Amino acid sequence: MTRHVGTAAQDQSRGPTHPARFSAADEPRFVETPRGRIHYRRAGSGPPLLLLHSNGMSWHEFGGVMPMLVDDFDVIAWDMPGQGDSDPIPWRSSVADLADLAHHLIIALRLDKPMVAGSSVGACIASSLGVRYPESIRAIALLEFQFGGPAWFAEHWPLVEAMFSTPTMTREAVQNRLVTRLDDRTLARWNIDRNKAGSRGMLGVMWALREYDIVEALDSLEVPTVAVFGSQGPAVESAGAMSVRVGHRIETETIWRCGHFPGYDRPDALADILRRLLQRTTS
Repeated sequence: MTRHVGTAAQDQSRGPTHPARFSAADEPRFVETPRGRIHYRRAGSGPPLLLLHSNGMSWHEFGGVMPMLVDDFDVIAWDMPGQGDSDPIPWRSSVADLADLAHHLIIALRLDKPMVAGSSVGACIASSLGVRYPESIRAIALLEFQFGGPAWFAEHWPLVEAMFSTPTMTREAVQNRLVTRLDDRTLARWNIDRNKAGSRGMLGVMWALREYDIVEALDSLEVPTVAVFGSQGPAVESAGAMSVRVGHRIETETIWRCGHFPGYDRPDALADILRRLLQRTTS
């Protein structure tokens, strides 16, 4: 089933949604793993929800949606190993490697069958978690991921290298990736996080995506899963291709007036989707 979240009429009446600033999880926290420390932020109460950000970002990608979730979830947002304030990891670590580290975090924090929501590479990590550790995961939300797999990345590799070989992005380049208006604070955070990750670290992640068969993973998933795409995002064509392949096993939702970053463009709609997914697994 495909659902469209936030109609045009609703969007026009409300105007663009700007991410709220989150201060309830200001205290840095760390977990030791076999490959170094993972930094995370945590707030709220309820069933656990693990948030996995996209390449070159950090937990701040979800800073706008976390305040909308803390009444319903115990929210944990990590910094992917090698990015944010987490320790570096070997270049060309695989998606499976990153999923194993996410599982280490789940075990270390004693999270009881968390929901997992991942954006872009975070979605691939979430899908790998669901395949490798299905008994540990309640449900999965896959946000704005590329369904084409290795063949798509091989074909588009020059564009991928151009996007991630230079960490600092201009205001115009960042604004082109968002639907909502870019403010100075978001621009600064964006470039801080990309420079923390560095060009080689980000390209290592893209190699992991290039070598990850997302189609095979989705075919193998048995935990409840929703795939979420922005109506103006670069991966929106994946929604149709995915529906043809997986049929009704995975619910698809499209967020109106949203690009590649639901956490920035439409945190309200993303929060609604995650709450509905929780209801599906507890009813």
